[in-house]
Amino acid sequence: MESNQMENKDVFQDIIRDYEAARPGYPSELYCDIVAFSELGKGAKVLEIGSGPGQATEYFVENDYDTTALEISEKQVAFLREKFAGQGNLRCVCSTFEAFESPDDSFDLIFSATAFHWIKPEVGYPKAHRLLKPNRVMAVFWHLASIIEPETEMLRKIREIYRTHAPELDDYITREEGEAMHLRRIDEMRTDGLLQNPVSRTYRWHDVYETERYLKLMNSYSDFHAIIKDAREAILNEVAAYIEHNGGRITVPQEVRLYMARK
Repeated sequence: MESNQMENKDVFQDIIRDYEAARPGYPSELYCDIVAFSELGKGAKVLEIGSGPGQATEYFVENDYDTTALEISEKQVAFLREKFAGQGNLRCVCSTFEAFESPDDSFDLIFSATAFHWIKPEVGYPKAHRLLKPNRVMAVFWHLASIIEPETEMLRKIREIYRTHAPELDDYITREEGEAMHLRRIDEMRTDGLLQNPVSRTYRWHDVYETERYLKLMNSYSDFHAIIKDAREAILNEVAAYIEHNGGRITVPQEVRLYMARK
C-alpha cells in the first residue's frame, strides 16, 4: 500500500496545473473558523503539510501569516515559489512531514488540506504536537464528496463510463462509510491523548463545471493516471461527449470536513 501511495504522489507532481485549475478549493468560512479557533494574530507562525498547488496556502500568505509550506518534490516547490513570487512571508521546503526538522514549540498553527491521509496518524499527530507551541492548534481538512458514491444523475452516468473502461477506479465509499471515516478521523486526532477535545465543521456547496474544466478535474486525480492511456482517452472522450450533449455543464456537490484540536 505504501509503495502505491508513493507512486500516486509521484504522478501528482506532473498534474499540478490541472489540480489548480479544476479542484474546488475551500470556502472562506473554513479559514475564518480556523483563525477564530486558533486565535491567530498577524504574523503567527504557520506550517502547512502538503501544499499542492497552494490552494489553502494562499489564504495564509495573503493574510500576512509567517507560513512554511512543505511539499515532496522540487517541481512542486518551484511551482509554489513561482506562484507566490515576491511574498516574503512564505518559505517553501522540499520535504515530507516525517523528515521535516524544526525546533519543538515552533508553530502557532499546523494544518493540512486534503493531504494528511498520506501520513500515519501514530506518526503525524505526535510530531505535530511536538512542533506546536503550548495551547496552539492542529487543523486538518478533506474533501469528502469526491470519494462518496455519486448522488446526481449526471455523476452516476459518468460513473458508468468509468466502470466500462476502468472498473478498478470504481472505489467509491457509501455515505454511511463516509460517516464512519469522519468518526475515525476524530479518533485519530486523539492519538496518544496529546491533542485535546477535537472539534469538527462541515461545509457544503455546489460547483458548476463546464466540460473542459471538468476534464481537467478528472485528470487531476493520480489514480486516473494508473490506468492505461487508451482507457484514459476513452473515458475523457465519452465524458466530454456526455456533458456536451447535456448542455456543456455539470453540477458537482461539494463537501469538506474540518477537524481541529489544541495542544
